[in-house]
Amino acid sequence: MKHTQQYGSAIIDAMIAIALFAVVFVGFFALMQAGVKAVVYRKASAGALVIAQSHIEYIRSLNYDSIGIVGGNPNGVIQNQFTRTLNGIRYDVNTVISWHDDPGDGLGVADTNPNDYKSVKVTVNWQRQGGNVGEVSLSTFVADFIPE
Repeated sequence: MKHTQQYGSAIIDAMIAIALFAVVFVGFFALMQAGVKAVVYRKASAGALVIAQSHIEYIRSLNYDSIGIVGGNPNGVIQNQFTRTLNGIRYDVNTVISWHDDPGDGLGVADTNPNDYKSVKVTVNWQRQGGNVGEVSLSTFVADFIPE
């Protein structure tokens, strides 16, 4: 009779060991999956930042009068939307350019030139896993003068 109880407890011990191993394995797998998702997100985010920064630098390299949206106000040579693929990821790039009125030279009727400089905002979106949208935005001001 003692022999049967030992045999039964060995099977229970083996089942407990297998269950513990399964719990540890599933936890490790979930951790690895979360790590891979984080790396993929950071890679996509870095790509979006590179695209936004290069578009801002391109805009800054243009002649001041050319900085604007085609058919917009201010009018210029820049498309307000385009798509770019980098590292196999499709990015949608949206550009908004508007006039900015500096209160330093007056506002409203006291300001003879309300279009003091241009405000540029570049937003880059991409589709993330799970259907969420990732987004990076950069903004800058562009002026038609060189400070003294």
